[in-house]
Amino acid sequence: MELVRALCRTGHEIQLASGWNPPRSLEGWPPEAFDAMREIGVAKIHIHRSRIDDLLGWMTRKMFGKSGSAPIGSWRFTPPGQTRWFGRLVRQVRPDMLVMNYSVSDPLVEAAGFDRQRCILETHDLVLLNKRMQAGVEASLPPVPYHPSTMCPEILELDWFERTRFESPDDPETGICAKYGMCFSISSREAERIRKRGGKVVHVPMAMACGPEGNVREGAAILAAGPNAFNVQGYLWFASKVLPALRARQPEFVLELTGSLSRKVAPLDGVVPMGVVPDLSRRYLQARFAICPVFGGTGQQVKIVEAMAHGLAVVALAEPARESPIVHGVNGLVCRDESEFAEACLALWKDPGLRDRLGDEARKTVGRELSVAKYGQAISEKVAELLERIGTFDRDGVHE
Repeated sequence: MELVRALCRTGHEIQLASGWNPPRSLEGWPPEAFDAMREIGVAKIHIHRSRIDDLLGWMTRKMFGKSGSAPIGSWRFTPPGQTRWFGRLVRQVRPDMLVMNYSVSDPLVEAAGFDRQRCILETHDLVLLNKRMQAGVEASLPPVPYHPSTMCPEILELDWFERTRFESPDDPETGICAKYGMCFSISSREAERIRKRGGKVVHVPMAMACGPEGNVREGAAILAAGPNAFNVQGYLWFASKVLPALRARQPEFVLELTGSLSRKVAPLDGVVPMGVVPDLSRRYLQARFAICPVFGGTGQQVKIVEAMAHGLAVVALAEPARESPIVHGVNGLVCRDESEFAEACLALWKDPGLRDRLGDEARKTVGRELSVAKYGQAISEKVAELLERIGTFDRDGVHE
């Protein structure tokens, strides 16, 4: 949404093309989504809907299962009807520039016969790498409801991803990203991977509006988590390796677990499953601090930035903290192992002054470094830079 808003502020006409099912939705675009897009300045909205494509996508997902091996170009990501529709749309609209989401959308550009040097690719993470990593975790997850006693111990080791080696220096996904005139990456590490493949990539961290002030910081600790494999692994790591030692020294310690993951965990002393909370801002205002025990994944941990934006200090492991605005001891606490994680939680649980100091600075950091205005300015500047570099084109794509 913020990317579209920023593009609309560049002074160019913006048209939006999308499939019928946005991420995390089974019912398609709600009417209010169309209204919101028009309100921020989108001139036209083009939506492709095809039951055949839905069926082909489902069949492809079933074919590849949880292996995470579906390649770019498979019907899982770009079914044939959508690909043909997008090609026709681009030839009809004849845009000067395309802004694409995710590398897995690249076949759409190919179908349209559009020069990738006239395209911007926005990538929140490396999709195929993410899916391979999640598939590796899912293969070792216990059955629902999740309980630390049923988890494979090996997968709770913090160096598991490093030892398993999901990454490859010649990953075709980073090669595709490198073909674009410009690539936006919210992850500095993934930006560097694309840069090494010769890509023109810009690190543009996510934007986040700060939540309401007035934090009480006297409630439980909080972890907001969906049911993806990284969150399950991180939660079970905390429940297995941190929580017992923490409760032994501080029996009053309580963690509120919110989000859909909380519906899939077994009862555990010290953990209160809250379900999906309609207004998470209220929980943040009461919470003492937030934790992020996740140690796998790609992109940037939204849960860290969101909690900081709501005035909470976050206790995080070193891996996700690298892609966050946390500065250890200034606006949060970064930990190398379970012992440090437990000590950090204890310190914040017991010390209201520390919670206030780190939490207040966390909100200020997000407001200063990840503001919507700063994000919009960065996008506008980079769009102008690419337009200047590629020059102007006539409607037949001929460079003038």
